Amino acid sequence: MTVFARVVFALPFDQSFLYAVPEEFLAAAQPGSRVVAPLGTRRQNGFIVGLTTEPPAAGIRVKELVQVLDNRPFRDERFLEFTGWLSAEFLSSWGEVLQASLPPSLALKTKTTVCLTEPGRAGLGKKGLGPKERILAAVLADAPKGRSPLFLRRKTGGKDVSGLIARMEKKGLVEVRKIAAKAPRPPKAGGPEASVQLGLDFPDAVLDAGILAPVERDISERRFGAWYLFGSAASRRAAFQSLVRRALGAGGRVLYLFPEVAPSGEFAARFKNDHGRTAVVFHSRMTERQKEDAWRTLKSGRAALVAGTRSALFLETGPLRLIVVDEEQEESYVQAESPSYDARRGAWLRAKSEDAVIVYGSSRPTVEGYAEARRQRMLIEIGTELRRTRVTLVDHSRDIPLISRELEQKLRANLAKGEAAILFLNRRGYASQLACSGCGRVPRCPRCDIPLVFHKTESRLVCHYCNHAEDTRKACSGCGGEVVLRRGAGTQAVEEELGRLFPQVRVGRFDADTAGGPEERADIIAGFVKGKVPLLVGTQLLVHQPGVPRVGLVGILKPEALLGFSDYRAGQKTFEAVSAMLDFCRDAPDAEAVVQTTAPAHFSIEAAAAGDYRAFYDKEIEFRRVLNYPPFTSLAEVLLQGRDVRILGAKSRELRALLQKYAPGLEVLGPAFASVSRVRDVSRVQFILKAAERETIDRALRESLPKIRLKKSVVFSYSPFREA
Repeated sequence: MTVFARVVFALPFDQSFLYAVPEEFLAAAQPGSRVVAPLGTRRQNGFIVGLTTEPPAAGIRVKELVQVLDNRPFRDERFLEFTGWLSAEFLSSWGEVLQASLPPSLALKTKTTVCLTEPGRAGLGKKGLGPKERILAAVLADAPKGRSPLFLRRKTGGKDVSGLIARMEKKGLVEVRKIAAKAPRPPKAGGPEASVQLGLDFPDAVLDAGILAPVERDISERRFGAWYLFGSAASRRAAFQSLVRRALGAGGRVLYLFPEVAPSGEFAARFKNDHGRTAVVFHSRMTERQKEDAWRTLKSGRAALVAGTRSALFLETGPLRLIVVDEEQEESYVQAESPSYDARRGAWLRAKSEDAVIVYGSSRPTVEGYAEARRQRMLIEIGTELRRTRVTLVDHSRDIPLISRELEQKLRANLAKGEAAILFLNRRGYASQLACSGCGRVPRCPRCDIPLVFHKTESRLVCHYCNHAEDTRKACSGCGGEVVLRRGAGTQAVEEELGRLFPQVRVGRFDADTAGGPEERADIIAGFVKGKVPLLVGTQLLVHQPGVPRVGLVGILKPEALLGFSDYRAGQKTFEAVSAMLDFCRDAPDAEAVVQTTAPAHFSIEAAAAGDYRAFYDKEIEFRRVLNYPPFTSLAEVLLQGRDVRILGAKSRELRALLQKYAPGLEVLGPAFASVSRVRDVSRVQFILKAAERETIDRALRESLPKIRLKKSVVFSYSPFREA
């Protein structure tokens, strides 16, 4: 009896293929095994996700597997179940998800080289080659070891070099070789365990007796459970420490997810210090050797806890009993690039597949997470309290002066006491827009559909999408008039204004222009910590920077800018941004903050100033209820991209017809150009899909998207506790 394997590949399409398993591979070919199989004219590495003895339909020819790479599956069937759920829910490639879960020693990279064959070399002296083929063959003629596709693209200037190479390979004119890269060298002594530093200081918090009893019961009874801890950082971490001890006592392992890199190492160090057990840190900024070391530690079974960012979701941890997702509101958990997924939802799916307990935590939950936790009675409130810092809301309806009189006075008083201050403005550059004094034309990026931003220090106009830059001394391309400052100050302008107001005080700036790399960031923060830079101006980039001390005065400029975005979550994002910035102010009666805004009465800004999440939630949930936004409905944003606008338009109309065909009750908004309609010469068209049930959207997209041969992405509204 012939056994057939269902195989998926690490390619950007969600489809499996059926292959016959040769008799010599029957023992090794199991779900979770890596294989080599023919796909088209090439051989590709893939993963077995299922076996069957049922033959394919009559007339369908099935190829055989070429090789099975593993003596036993690299992951078990529970993990396959989890990754299958994840790829199906986010319409991502199952093979790419599995590829992302490989340790570096198994996920070997390959180097592609194109070489000219003898028939190709002979064709150079004849008329058998087309014009483009002749150009590419001439480039390869002097390279006996071949050239990379990227080199050929640059040398020939052709946009479709990949297609040309494929056609020439089919004719036998070139040979495409794939050479495996070297495996990571064995790690040195040390690794993640030795690299974490002790000294994490969590404030002590006292929990009410029995408040965690339902969660502890689920952990002890080894059953799936989902809970949400709403409370201050100190209270949450005290609760998480208690739950970690319970999970370890039940003989299980713990996966602790953070949205940013820095806290993961600190938490692992604290864990090792408190429990004397091995902890592994894992995140995307680690080198391949560090990742391999972490994998080896996990494989040995020595690690009781893994702390990391969203990529840690795919690690082989051993028998999980507890998954923690801290700071649940952070969008850093979402991966937009392929394979796309939301690690917050992915953590729920993994806990479900392993019968583990998942606990979310935040003092500023997403509206969807808080609403669902309340509805399903999963919410546990611990240690919540209002902000003690004095916050002054300044109505700043005009841009002049840039620093309001109230903020200037408080800055002078704060500096007189010898204290530092932080000012936030989430816009880098000097000004958001310049315009022609004659015709009013705004300089725009030739490759992206956005205005260029003025950077005064470099005297340049810069595109923040593709980094295209122009000299500001150039005249208007429309009428030849002078280009002048128009509106919208950035961090450079704030830095300049502070220098004018306080000429004897050193001012630092922390944004993507001054703090692009780790060394620059560390230098700026070190200067601030040591008191060399008493005034620090930063964007949202500073919010996630570790090591920044709390100060006696924080100024926030123009937080209402987020309210202008066409996003139903604008209020939530504004509340979160203002709250996170205010967290840099000492939570004490002698500390104060100033929020300069044109919308001082907006409920999201008022609630953030008071530190009152419930006040924000009550207004926001009513707004969403009235307009029928999540969590009261399901949404999805579909983005199509292409260089040819006519083809993009035709495919967009085709997709709309398909969506309405496969889901008649689906509300389809669009197609319409995205808010940024072109990036790096690629045009972008978006749809908004709306339905009462997520299943309606899923059905329409599964049937429609495979028929549209364009680069596309889908982002779903967040729903953490929905059944798989």
